[in-house]
Amino acid sequence: MCKIFLFAGTNEGRRLAKRLGAADIPTVVSVATEYGAVVLADAGIGESVRIRQGRMTPEEMEAEIRRAAPLVVVDATHPYALAASENIRRAAEAAGTPYIRLKRKTKDSPSQKVFMFSDIGEMISSLQRTGGNILLTTGVNSLKEFASAEGLKDRLFVRVLPGEESLKACEEAGIHGRQIIAMQGPFSQEMNRATIHSYDIKHLVTKQSGRSGGFEEKVFAAQETETALYILGAPEEEGIPYAKVLDQLGEMLSTDLRETVTVTVSLIGAGPGDEAFLTEEGRKAITEADVLFGAKRLVEPYEEGKTVYPYYKGEDIMPRLEQLFREAREKDPHVRAAVLLSGDSGFFSGSSGLIFYLTNWRRRMLLADTGRFAMHIRTIPGISSIQLMAARLQEHWESGYIDSLHGVEEEVWDRVLRRIPKEKRTMLLTSGPGDVKRLLKWVRGQGSHRGRYSFYAGYNLSGQNEQIYKEEGEHPGMGAEDLKALPFPDILPEGLYTVFIRNSEPEEDMGEYQDTLGLPNDEFIREEGIPITKEEVRTIAISKLRIKEPAIVYDIGSGSGSFAVELGRILKDSRIFAIEKSKRRIELIERNVRQLKAASVSVVCGEAPEVLDRLVPPTHAVIGGSDGRLLSILQKLYKKSPECRVVILAATLETKAEIASLLAGQLPTEYDLGDAEYIELNLSRSRQLGKYRALRAENPVAVCSFTFRRKPGA
Repeated sequence: MCKIFLFAGTNEGRRLAKRLGAADIPTVVSVATEYGAVVLADAGIGESVRIRQGRMTPEEMEAEIRRAAPLVVVDATHPYALAASENIRRAAEAAGTPYIRLKRKTKDSPSQKVFMFSDIGEMISSLQRTGGNILLTTGVNSLKEFASAEGLKDRLFVRVLPGEESLKACEEAGIHGRQIIAMQGPFSQEMNRATIHSYDIKHLVTKQSGRSGGFEEKVFAAQETETALYILGAPEEEGIPYAKVLDQLGEMLSTDLRETVTVTVSLIGAGPGDEAFLTEEGRKAITEADVLFGAKRLVEPYEEGKTVYPYYKGEDIMPRLEQLFREAREKDPHVRAAVLLSGDSGFFSGSSGLIFYLTNWRRRMLLADTGRFAMHIRTIPGISSIQLMAARLQEHWESGYIDSLHGVEEEVWDRVLRRIPKEKRTMLLTSGPGDVKRLLKWVRGQGSHRGRYSFYAGYNLSGQNEQIYKEEGEHPGMGAEDLKALPFPDILPEGLYTVFIRNSEPEEDMGEYQDTLGLPNDEFIREEGIPITKEEVRTIAISKLRIKEPAIVYDIGSGSGSFAVELGRILKDSRIFAIEKSKRRIELIERNVRQLKAASVSVVCGEAPEVLDRLVPPTHAVIGGSDGRLLSILQKLYKKSPECRVVILAATLETKAEIASLLAGQLPTEYDLGDAEYIELNLSRSRQLGKYRALRAENPVAVCSFTFRRKPGA
């Protein structure tokens, strides 16, 4: 005695037979043709399943069911084999055996190329998005609608009755000559197949007309030739879905027949953009995938042959993946998904976040009662745009500093700008031209250090309009000789950029640092007529700056550079600009920077406030000499950095009076002074006079400190 009598005529029928065989359930499977029997045997159905081949009359069906005496009859014939289904149902009823109709939603199975429409307009819109010849078998009443739709008329081949009325309707619709197939039905499956081949038909349009209208013959011919089938007015089929059939049979047999649904997710590094840079393993994974996720530019090339979603974040991908899992119980039990990630999957990509989402989902699924479940996550590396940029420049990248500025917070920018002076090679992913301009401005604002840096930006690397822009320093590197690059234009095109900065004198190899304030004056090279900020004044003024690293400090009117040099030896993660207009003083500052190895000090020749325009905005500023332009300098500092901390050193009565007016609010400014403080230092230094020591007074120096603050309502 068998337990299941299965009528199989679909993929679902074969799948059910294989599942019953795997569970060792005695089953008879009835197929109409020899081909069906061969396909079923090749599927590996197991020893408990017996195949019966050949078509049967209703009476023969009843007799076979009585002879097998199954617990239940399952009808898994084609959804459009309406007559066969009706005969099976009646035979089971006559034999007194329960009957289950396996329902297949053909419209949800793209691999079957069957699409159902309740509205002719929707069908026409769908056909307009396709290519290839169309066989129209819906008669002449709707002919004008199809022929008048944009892009369809020249692709139409219409099968109509060979009467004068039909031919006239074709003429009025603009259908002529070979496009008209005037024949009298009924049409066999073989005739439909021959018509499809003769006219190279890619899409067959029909109504749900029932058996008398030759509907089944058109359906089977379309399936046999892999022609897309468009059905107008097809009703929803009766029955229960595949997964529920398994559940129902499991209850009847007191066994769990649910299938193991396997979900494979491949995280693929898609390279810098061009498909030529995709690895063979990545290409194979894309081919095998049923559905692709990724940024729109990455999945667009695969839209024709795949189901694609322009999502790359876990919160967007997971709901679709869960939906695919639910559908897998009705369709193929193996879900193959791939996520395309730009560059390399393990290099500033979203793979780590996706793995977090996927592994958590796997844990939830294994704990939940969702049926048998297995999940595999694999990561496939790719070629990063950093690698490609380094190759274009013939540079090594394994020892460089690599970071991403894509959508980052300001603190990441601070970190990157601190590292560039210390690294020989800096390689950066950016969000676009805005980041490139900011980096280029930083390089251009490095004063006497500008010559260290060669700056390159690769635009749309690997794309058809790839371009590398450059602004080179004194030592651009050997690979630059063969580089076809352009100077930076005033307006950079929108798109993706990868930046490479070559630093010929990284600072970590030449810098020295001190642990405490108070570098003795004697350590500095001195020249007659060039002032130096005394050790004690420097110490107090630096404390008033309240510096928290990383910082960018201007020393305006630097003199001999003592203030800038001491800051450069104290601060390890900051940039100091010594600004002077006198070339003689500039040379002295540079000598002091070299002698005392204050590597982070950049010397800038120019007059404030004008010279400040080409520098990066400061966090702190010391004004030691203003040459009567104090208010203009303060105004410029406020414009560049509205929260800048400022210390002013004043030795002349005129400057002290100007500071007093500023503190009293008597001057027209756009800003207020926050935490303002004014102190005056009167120092006396001892000196030897014979066998005694006497004090000599130094010039009194005023120290004014404050933080810019916006005026209320400004």
